[in-house]
Amino acid sequence: MEGCGRRFTRKYRELSLPIKVSFWFFFCTALQKGLSFITTPVFTRLLTTYEYGITNVYSSWEQIMVIFVTFGVSNSIFNVGTVKYFHDKENYQSALLGLGTITTLFFSLVFLSFYRYFEAFIQLEFKYAVLMVFQCFFTTVVAMWSLRERFAYHYRNMVFITLANTFAGTLFSIYAVTRVDDKAYARIWGLLIITACLGVFCYAGFIKKSHRLFNRFYWKFAIAYNLPMIPHFLSTVLLNQMDRIMIKAMCSAEQAGIYSVAYNSAGAVSIVNQALAASYNPWLLQRLKKKQYSGIKRITTYILLVYMLLLVLIILLAPEVMMIMAARDYFEGIYVIPPVAGSMFFILLFNIVAPVEHFSLKTKFIAMASTWAGLVNLVTNYIFIKAAGYLAAGYTTLFCYIIYGFSHYFYMKKICRDNLGGISLFHDRAILGMSMFVILFSSASFFIYPYTAVRYFMIIMICILAGFGGKKIFSSFDKDSHCFEKRF
Repeated sequence: MEGCGRRFTRKYRELSLPIKVSFWFFFCTALQKGLSFITTPVFTRLLTTYEYGITNVYSSWEQIMVIFVTFGVSNSIFNVGTVKYFHDKENYQSALLGLGTITTLFFSLVFLSFYRYFEAFIQLEFKYAVLMVFQCFFTTVVAMWSLRERFAYHYRNMVFITLANTFAGTLFSIYAVTRVDDKAYARIWGLLIITACLGVFCYAGFIKKSHRLFNRFYWKFAIAYNLPMIPHFLSTVLLNQMDRIMIKAMCSAEQAGIYSVAYNSAGAVSIVNQALAASYNPWLLQRLKKKQYSGIKRITTYILLVYMLLLVLIILLAPEVMMIMAARDYFEGIYVIPPVAGSMFFILLFNIVAPVEHFSLKTKFIAMASTWAGLVNLVTNYIFIKAAGYLAAGYTTLFCYIIYGFSHYFYMKKICRDNLGGISLFHDRAILGMSMFVILFSSASFFIYPYTAVRYFMIIMICILAGFGGKKIFSSFDKDSHCFEKRF
């Protein structure tokens, strides 16, 4: 055992600095999302289905509002601008923070002053709106600080802040829920207090690097880039959250709670998705800037393959996952898991190609493609939830994410033809084959649920294949990352 520990330590020390940073960034993102997933069984037992539904509807609106409150300054504009203006990155990043601060102050004043006109639509009391504004701002500040540390290769600071935010926030939230009668409200402000404290610390960290919160050139660049992207950000969130909001409005908060548990169970693998995107996007942007395209096709194919296997694993384990995640009252949501899990593949497909779109700085079509998918989602949700109940939302989600993923994929192909000399960055046939398999398997997999022996045999085989593929990704990514040891 001691020999294994020494070998692991030696292997870790031999890793290039970029792969170490990517590993820890992956770890931090996965930890944040993973702990939220792990504690779901705790909160589903502490909160009623109605209270759990309220907290998820709040979360859905918070992800929508953050786009307007902070102007999306922690999204792709942060990565793209940091790569583009790397020689002046401190001033650029602090300018983005200043822009986010101004938009937060302006939007908060308008939103809270006129909230009585929005309350019937949002279906949350005013006290939740106040929390929402603060959470949008401080979550964005912490996210920007983490991205800054990732670009600077300061992964130890990033790990410390993540651990503090994740564990302290979760523990304080559980404590608040057990001590306060209004448990849904306590669940939210319990998390917010810790995030706000860390947000103040991170804000001070930006100011220490550069006091220039206003920079006309950088503000103009950010506004010109992000303004056409607002429909994209909004449509992306609507695709991910609007089904829960519509289920609460058209069915009940209880069914929204059941659907949310099933969605979060299927979305457990999105922990890997988001963590991969957080590490992969800066890596690909750097390669595109240096015109170093070798290895991209191989690595992305492995990533998609392993992710597809993880999705199949989640689908096959759906009965067991739901038994762990929630009480018997939620078990009906098991049939939501297959289509929602299938949707995650097309979210990753977008994340794989998105850096190419962002690098081109041509954001109008990005917004068009996402807006189209978001509108289709609203229409299909309205039709099929009304006709077949809340379980239908899982299949409308899958359908719309297929549109979403391939719309962006085809636009990426156009960018490669127009701007990159027609180079093929990704393996088209492999992606098409995996997509077809995911669609078919997630649409019909619930027929396998009664055959436990068959499911478990498939699970064992998938674990073996996923482990082999994961090793290939790690070795390939480490080899190809050495070119970024040197700061650019």
